[in-house]
Amino acid sequence: MNILYLITKMITYPGAFMKGFWEHCTCRILKIQVTDRRYLSSTKWCGHAAHAPALTPGKAFLLAWLPYFAQRVTGLIFLGASVGPLLVFNLRGQSDTSFFWLYVVFLFLGLSIICNSFPQWEDAKHQWQLFYGKPAALAEEVVFEAAEASEDEVVVVEAVEAEEESEEEVVEAADESDEAVEAAEAEEAVEAEEEAVVVEASERHAAGAGAKILLAPGNAWLLAGAWLEQHGLPTIVAVGLTIWLLAAHS
Repeated sequence: MNILYLITKMITYPGAFMKGFWEHCTCRILKIQVTDRRYLSSTKWCGHAAHAPALTPGKAFLLAWLPYFAQRVTGLIFLGASVGPLLVFNLRGQSDTSFFWLYVVFLFLGLSIICNSFPQWEDAKHQWQLFYGKPAALAEEVVFEAAEASEDEVVVVEAVEAEEESEEEVVEAADESDEAVEAAEAEEAVEAEEEAVVVEASERHAAGAGAKILLAPGNAWLLAGAWLEQHGLPTIVAVGLTIWLLAAHS
């Protein structure tokens, strides 16, 4: 996170707040946990709704594109309602004061919304990784979660067994050879589960190859736009255009 990013978000705070609202609504629809509901905070999530990462390419795609289209449509409406009258009717700040400044407000709202259209940089990278990353890398997180769940189940089972043994005051000696066999079987089961997850991820990766190729230009556009927005470049360009337009119609 850089200071310029926070400054541009604060300058375009109406659009930044609206982008966080759209992302929050999308997360609720997709059942993705929102970790911070503050849309304007002094963190890397400023202008966004902080949320847990999407675990599937479909959810990542919707989380990136639905708020983007909502922002673009809303921003173009305000821009059309401001730039159109300013250019068509050639309004001047000195002679048409009331209408002129009303359209200036519409212009500010439209540009602030347009400048906050792209997803958060880490979300854009995560979406790209889900679509075009290696299947083994995509399956690694799932395997890790499965291993954690298995460890939790083992801990619960051991606690229950210990409690039963303490209540019944029965101490049983375990056969070392049986334990070794069970441990080997458990290790083989974990390896088989990991291989199954990798194979499933590979099949999904191959099955959606055509769709991923079609979506590649759009996803690259979001990735590039997210990088530019992270460095505040859209807001800098918008401020320059606004100053030029106001100077020409003052």
